[in-house]
Amino acid sequence: MYLARIHLDPERSTGMEQWAAMGRAVRRAVDPDPASDARVLWARTSPSTLVVSSDTAPAWGKVPGAVSAVIHPMPRHPEGETVRWELITAPTAQREGEGARSRGKRVPLAEEEFEDWLRGKLAGAVDLTEARWKRLGGRPARYHFTGQAVVLDSEALQELCLNGVGAGTATGAGLLLVSPLAPSAD
Repeated sequence: MYLARIHLDPERSTGMEQWAAMGRAVRRAVDPDPASDARVLWARTSPSTLVVSSDTAPAWGKVPGAVSAVIHPMPRHPEGETVRWELITAPTAQREGEGARSRGKRVPLAEEEFEDWLRGKLAGAVDLTEARWKRLGGRPARYHFTGQAVVLDSEALQELCLNGVGAGTATGAGLLLVSPLAPSAD
């Protein structure tokens, strides 16, 4: 599994601000076979930065506007380690519809439900010690979550990082980024 940070030239990446277009470009850069089941998650964390996690190292030159890239194997975090985490997603829940045959509908969650939603999504992998968020916009509304946590299960955390958290993983949501907490300077 690889984690790539791709530097984009916003002037040369026109059209890539649309989530669906960026998703197709990222998928082609990682695996040109549309029928494959390669795992690919991505997030555009700024106009000039694209972060991609994938089973194979991306051919970053295939992403429109890509200037350079730094690609590393995805790190593993041991149990007990305090980490910093970051997630861009649209928190939703499936609500039951009316009638016996109706399928539940995905609806955005209210901010009061975010912390419980996060704890449920990350349960077993980490113990949240801090969670903050800010609204980014879109429909359903996307939020940028950040915080700290203690790793409970290294393998479960790796699976969350590989598979994504929440809905919208094809359109730049759900990528969980985890890094060691920098030691404090006392």
